[in-house]
Amino acid sequence: MKNFLLTLWYRYKEWRYERKCIKYFGAKPEKIYLPAENYDFLVKKLQEPPDPEAMKRLKELFERTPPWETK
Repeated sequence: MKNFLLTLWYRYKEWRYERKCIKYFGAKPEKIYLPAENYDFLVKKLQEPPDPEAMKRLKELFERTPPWETK
């Protein structure tokens, strides 16, 4: 009985999340299915420290003035 009630609760939460996405974004959230090796690769890449050169370029990009703010 407990598993059944938990299943209902998670289905309800999933339904509410879907409704909120439809309300704000106008579409249902996408579900992505990955093979195990691709999932492991993504997890490994997320756990690696970021590339210092890429971080430097990103910092430079954020420090630029936006084109709509003319001097």
